[in-house]
Amino acid sequence: MRTLNCKAFVRSMNQLANCPINQVRTQRNFHLAHRLIGRLVHCHDDERGQDLVEWTVGLPVFLILCAGIVFYAWMWWNQVVAAAAVHDGTYLAAMRGGDTGAGYARTQRMLRSAVGGFASSYSITLGSDTARRSVSGSVRNSSLFSLPYLGALPLNIQAQSFQRLEQFYGGPPQGWW
Repeated sequence: MRTLNCKAFVRSMNQLANCPINQVRTQRNFHLAHRLIGRLVHCHDDERGQDLVEWTVGLPVFLILCAGIVFYAWMWWNQVVAAAAVHDGTYLAAMRGGDTGAGYARTQRMLRSAVGGFASSYSITLGSDTARRSVSGSVRNSSLFSLPYLGALPLNIQAQSFQRLEQFYGGPPQGWW
């Protein structure tokens, strides 16, 4: 087994390291690494384009939030309109002695004036109960509301009303006591 002379080996390695070609490679690698690190540090301090990145990230989140608020407001508006329409229609029918035709027309008119063509998707039910001397009504809408990128979302609107007939009666209905 051959052993190397340590001093001769170190001297030959120093000569190899001091070779002009190796010095150029070492200097080039050093300058390349120094330049890369300098650019990374410079990019960290450079704030050009920061607004563009913030808008790119923030705008879709803001638009989704606004769309959610609009959708919730539309559902709330439909619920309020349905409740008011069925209440007024049932009350009108009770005022007219159980005339459900007038109550249906009032309910339909209120829905059309508030939600427009969307009112045609509502089902309106008014019924007079002579035994209980009352009128009850309900409005339902179980349609799908289509939104881009989200697909069809359920729009379940329900409202009910119960009104006594507006008339003086001498006592309770038959069978109540």
